[in-house]
Amino acid sequence: MVSERVPPQSEPTTSSTEAAAGPPAHSKVMAWAITLMLLASTLIAYLDKAILGLVAQPVMADLGLTAAQFGSISTAASLLGPLVALLFAAVADRLPLKGTLFTLVLLWSLLQLPIFFAASAGLLMVTRLMLGAAEAPANSVMHSMAYSWWPNERRGLPAALLTTGASFGKLIFAPIIVLIIAAFGWQSGFLSVAVMGFIWCLGWAFIGRTGPYSDQVTPIAKSPQTPEDPTAGKRAPLRSILLTGTFIGFLAIFASVGMLVSIVMTWLPSYFEAGLGFSAVTAGSLFGVPSITSVIFLFLYGGLGDKALKNGASSRVVRVLIGGGLAAAGGLCLMTLPLASGVAVPMALLMLGYGLSTSIYAIANPALAQIAPPAQRTSVLSIGLAVSGLLGVSGPVLAGVVLDAATASGAPPAEGYTSVFMLAGGIVLIGGALFALLANPERDALKVEAARAALAADKP
Repeated sequence: MVSERVPPQSEPTTSSTEAAAGPPAHSKVMAWAITLMLLASTLIAYLDKAILGLVAQPVMADLGLTAAQFGSISTAASLLGPLVALLFAAVADRLPLKGTLFTLVLLWSLLQLPIFFAASAGLLMVTRLMLGAAEAPANSVMHSMAYSWWPNERRGLPAALLTTGASFGKLIFAPIIVLIIAAFGWQSGFLSVAVMGFIWCLGWAFIGRTGPYSDQVTPIAKSPQTPEDPTAGKRAPLRSILLTGTFIGFLAIFASVGMLVSIVMTWLPSYFEAGLGFSAVTAGSLFGVPSITSVIFLFLYGGLGDKALKNGASSRVVRVLIGGGLAAAGGLCLMTLPLASGVAVPMALLMLGYGLSTSIYAIANPALAQIAPPAQRTSVLSIGLAVSGLLGVSGPVLAGVVLDAATASGAPPAEGYTSVFMLAGGIVLIGGALFALLANPERDALKVEAARAALAADKP
């Protein structure tokens, strides 16, 4: 049984290694500059996916698609992603973080262009498949780059900031893109997102660099003076990480909240338009409203959580028990949507439920990174995100099936959408409970460190 308060030095896989290589004082400015650039990359990644939700109604009308068919196109973005992320995990710790992220954002931007020139359902499907594959490795790369600039006890706020890229995209840029779509047609939205990606790549080429908390291993030439394996002694057996309660709890919470997020990105503007009666422009402008509470909870939770960890609180309490409880409470709010009427109450429940559920992003990645040796951080995050993405891939198409069934039964549009969010809320409630029950970063960090030490001792 591990104590609920464990001093920082008991986290051998991360903090003890990193503390010995602490950054110079002047690196704080660069740490924030890099973190803000990474925030911008998450914003672009979000818009790459959310653009489909912003054009849902005109696309279905122009291309003659049912809700289930459109949901299938949205789901296509998640089909190849988990497989690519798993393949990426095999080489992730040996690739340069800066160059990898530059290449990924460039690919995202290029994949938006075909729809601007020749739109069709088939092309939408193909480009969504390719986009999902290109975006799959990004989350782990972004977080590894950010964590290379921050020690374990200060990663909650940067993780929260990266997550708010999606929220800022909804609040700031989604209304602008909606106006562009209204003025120049829905295909122009894809071009706008592509241009943003190209501009980011230009800035990243000059600013991007890895920080002092990185233990990334680069290939070296073999010689009689160099070891056969440059990672020798730095890596734990992968199974010792993947079989921990923290990793399994991570899968549960990330898959459930990820399903909710994918449903929101695909169907929320349609809910505002068809379910609550707003115009297309107003519905697109309101797309970011639920993210207001998400931003609030992410920054409060991330900042206060970091402060508690620095004061000696355990990750089990700060990151797991509180985080799982907040997510479960968010799911419960969404489950009450069918009981609400009018416009104000459903909007309030959506804001509260979505904000509480997504607050988990401030601590789930840091919790998983805490148990992984620094030399394996990117690959472990990649595997976790890949498997959880595979588990949550069915969200948009499942929502489309529910919506079509509601339409076929003659139910009002709002009823179908509330059923979708109620289902998503129930899944998040289960995910939050499993995370709180299973995850324990301090306990599992010690287990992984023991496995790493045993493996190193067995090396000749």
